[in-house]
Formats: sequence, structure tokens, C-alpha cells
Amino acid sequence: MKALALGLTGFTTLGIGVYWSLVFTRVFPVTDLVPGYRTWFMSFPLADGWIAVISLLAFVFLLQNNDKAALFGLLTGSSLIFLGLYALLYGVNTGLLFNLTTDEIIEIGIKVYCLTVGSFFIVYFWNLAKQMLATG
Repeated sequence: MKALALGLTGFTTLGIGVYWSLVFTRVFPVTDLVPGYRTWFMSFPLADGWIAVISLLAFVFLLQNNDKAALFGLLTGSSLIFLGLYALLYGVNTGLLFNLTTDEIIEIGIKVYCLTVGSFFIVYFWNLAKQMLATG
């Protein structure tokens, strides 16, 4: 499980960086699919940056077997779940979730990733925290 947690924290960090690089270089253009969509979408880089940083810290500390990995892993998991739920409800409320364009399918994949990987992180890093507290 540790290898999976390392892989997912690394992938989360790199994935966020690649995703926003593609947005800012207009390889992945953002248009107003519904009124205000572009403004809403472009409000996420800072929050996603937060997730990338704490995921990187979880990766580094887990690699070093440092107790701080549990804290940063739990922060990453919680942040991913918040992001996934927020984006999911936005997609439902605007109807974009049911507009199955290539871009929206990518966004649905990101929502599913956030919710499943975020849940995995919470379970994995909570168990890691409990182990650390037990061995003290």
C-alpha cells in the first residue's frame, strides 16, 4: 500500500502541474460552456496549487518514513474530496456533467479521481497515523 500511496501522491502533484500548464498554454482552452464558467474555472489554480504542494510533501515525507507524511496525506485527501464534491455539484447544477464532450469526460475523470484517491488517502494516512501513535 505504501507504494500505491507514493505513486498516487506523486501522480497528483505532477498531474496538477501538467493540467494547469496545458490550460495556461491554451492546449486545453477554457471557454464559457455556461455563463460564468471560465471565471469559475480560473478560480482554481491557487487551490490546486495547494493540493500539489501538500501532495508533494506527503510524497517526500512518506518516502523518508517521516511521521509528517500522515498529516500531509490527510490534508491531501481532504482537499481532493472537497474539490471533487464541489466540482461534481457544480456539474450537476449547471448540467455540464451530462454534456459528454471530450473535455467534460476528462473533467468527470478528474472528479472521480479526486473522490476515489482522496478517500484512499484518508484511509491510508489515517491508518499510518494510528500506527505511528501506537508505536510512539
